[in-house]
Amino acid sequence: MPDFPNLLEKNRTWVQAKLSEDPDYFADLAQGQRPPFLFFGCSDSRKCMNSMIGSEPGDLFVHRNIANQVPLHDPNVQAVLEFALLNLKVRHVVVAGHTGCGGVGAALSGLEEGAVGFWLTELRELAAQHRDEIDPLPELMARANRLSEINVVAQLRNVLLSPAYLKAREAGTPPTVHGWMLDLSTGLIRELELPVDDWRREGLL
Repeated sequence: MPDFPNLLEKNRTWVQAKLSEDPDYFADLAQGQRPPFLFFGCSDSRKCMNSMIGSEPGDLFVHRNIANQVPLHDPNVQAVLEFALLNLKVRHVVVAGHTGCGGVGAALSGLEEGAVGFWLTELRELAAQHRDEIDPLPELMARANRLSEINVVAQLRNVLLSPAYLKAREAGTPPTVHGWMLDLSTGLIRELELPVDDWRREGLL
């Protein structure tokens, strides 16, 4: 991990490498953005999706927060959805959880104190709703990882319920939704099976 004074030097090295490949790289980048993907991820420092999926600047419109939440009541999250779906017209929305998520573990343990505890309120409620499935798992990490998977599906459902998605759907430009789980022990991403048939019956798709 580089010391803080070296960060800007690493930036300059990266810029020179890009310019050596394409002298117009940054001039083209500055013209505007049209990313195909909106990505909701956890703030965990180990989760660097651009590196992990080999994407470039301009490929991902990204919002990150603790435990990759997409709450319907949060204006920050809803502004991201509105801009990405209605202005940028992204074609795919990805919610990505990961193994060993500290936020999920905190919710599972019942943390209520402070700003983090408040932020995790809905995740604690989700854990309580699925306790019959989660509690029998023998290890704490297995319980947390299963809750992470459940949480990804729940947050995608929130995407489908959002005003921005409803407007995009009415306009005939709804994005496809995807649920991912990143295994930090291998670096590999697994696409989750989503309850698409249930969502169709609910009229969400």
